Amino acid sequence: MNDRCKQLGGYLAQTDDREEHDFLEFFSKYVRGSGPYFIGLNDVEREGFFRTYNDNKPAVYHKFRWFQPDSWWNEDCVTMGLNGLNDLRCGKRGKYICEVPNV
Repeated sequence: MNDRCKQLGGYLAQTDDREEHDFLEFFSKYVRGSGPYFIGLNDVEREGFFRTYNDNKPAVYHKFRWFQPDSWWNEDCVTMGLNGLNDLRCGKRGKYICEVPNV
């Protein structure tokens, strides 16, 4: 997923603040149909400590839906869907949202 985003000149979208989170949530609900969509956050290195794919820095803003993240069955990657963020297995195929910086 992130390799494809890099080919497009960007990276998996990350939620740096509430405004960006709300935009991605709106996108996942109304613009492209049903999600979930993988975004650029994960807790692969340490459970519950989320980092960004782009630069491996600590995630600045993340608003998970109720009872998430639960890391059920080794879920370390984050998806945006209805009502916020969720954790899913990283190897699972799925849709994703790329973020391409302004040039």
